[in-house]
Formats: sequence, structure tokens, C-alpha cells
Amino acid sequence: MTNPDDKPAGNGTSPRQSETSELAARIRKAQEARAAANGSQQASRQGDMSTLARGLRIGAEFVAAILVGSGIGYLIDFFAGTSPWALLIMFMVGFAAGIVNVTRVVAELNADKTASDDADSVD
Repeated sequence: MTNPDDKPAGNGTSPRQSETSELAARIRKAQEARAAANGSQQASRQGDMSTLARGLRIGAEFVAAILVGSGIGYLIDFFAGTSPWALLIMFMVGFAAGIVNVTRVVAELNADKTASDDADSVD
């Protein structure tokens, strides 16, 4: 009696072994493709800011511009004795600078996001 797992004398491989090796090759190929896809997604996620971080950066830059403008206006008023005119004028300048900063940062973040989206679609 022969064992069904014994190799036949003719070609050296049984049909069962060839099916197993084909399946193993397909599994390996699928795993490599999945690993490559996950690796590129993780790399792009690490470079991106989270939504909370974006909001905090934009808000901080806006508030900082207003505070710097107001502080400079206060100092001008303090030393020149022109209270409250320099403070009011510099507050408005700081507000305008804050809006310019926010616009610049949002445009920069959108350009980075668009560039990363384009790079992902090419892959």
C-alpha cells in the first residue's frame, strides 16, 4: 500500500504540493502589496497635522498677532503720552496682521494637503 502523501515517481511533485506552493505564492504577493500600501499611508499620516493641531496653530497665530500689535501700541502710548490712539491703531494693525497670517497658514496647509493627495493618487 502506498501513502497518499508519498511523492509519485514521475515528476517529483504531487498536485497537492503544487497547489500549496501556488497558494503560498499568492498569499505572499498579497501580503507584500498590503504592506507597501500601509507603509505609504502611515508615512503620509505622520507628516500631516491633525485637525486639532491645525486649529490651535491658526488660533494661536491670530491671537499672538493681536497681542503683539496691542503691546506695541501700549508701549508707544506709554512713552509718547498719546493714550489710547496708538493702542487702538496698533490693535487694528495686529488684527490685520492676524488675518494675513491665518490666510497664509491656511493656504500653506491646503497646498501641502493637495500635494500629498496628488502624490497618493499617483502611487
